[in-house]
Amino acid sequence: MLDAATQKSFRERFHAIRSLDRGDLVPDQEASRLSVRDAGPGAFFTCLDRTWWVREINSYQETSDDFNTLEDYEIHELTCLCLETGETVYFEWEYDDALEVSMTRERLSFRNLTDEAGESIDGDDLDQIAGDGDCVVVNDQTFWYEDDWAAVFNRGGKQEKVYMYEFENEAGSLFLTIEEWQGSSREEYRIYTSVPVNPDSITLISKGAR
Repeated sequence: MLDAATQKSFRERFHAIRSLDRGDLVPDQEASRLSVRDAGPGAFFTCLDRTWWVREINSYQETSDDFNTLEDYEIHELTCLCLETGETVYFEWEYDDALEVSMTRERLSFRNLTDEAGESIDGDDLDQIAGDGDCVVVNDQTFWYEDDWAAVFNRGGKQEKVYMYEFENEAGSLFLTIEEWQGSSREEYRIYTSVPVNPDSITLISKGAR
């Protein structure tokens, strides 16, 4: 007998598949002109030999360091369910001269992170690491400082303040992001790795809601 979590996963995937209407399918001649930018909530697409259903779409909008002034830069986050495996993965896209896409790979905590000397680090060390342009080590993989910036996370009409610290490995093939969420009296950190995705590897099956 399947455990409760597996049964729930099958029900959710079955529900997602049932929501796909034949009339919503993207014609083959149109698919080549579309990208992940055209996907809305409820969209289906293929990528990396998997089929994905978009649960919801949210965004990070850059702000001034005090969070008071909105800037033009924005990252769109797609919360996606894999229909083959039941896993949830976050795809992110941004447009800065060209379309760039990434997908989350692994969730981490500060227990997984050290400095170059092998000493443990925590949230209090991040500003110094960023100021020095230093690195963070995860499982013997070195990630060098790339950028840090403030943003508001837009979800369901609500906004949360978050400060981003971004790192990448030497080859530029793996990214490390440390998010410092500031919605409560105590900061919450979300740490994850992600990998770049070729935008052309994403094919829309349906566009979902717009």
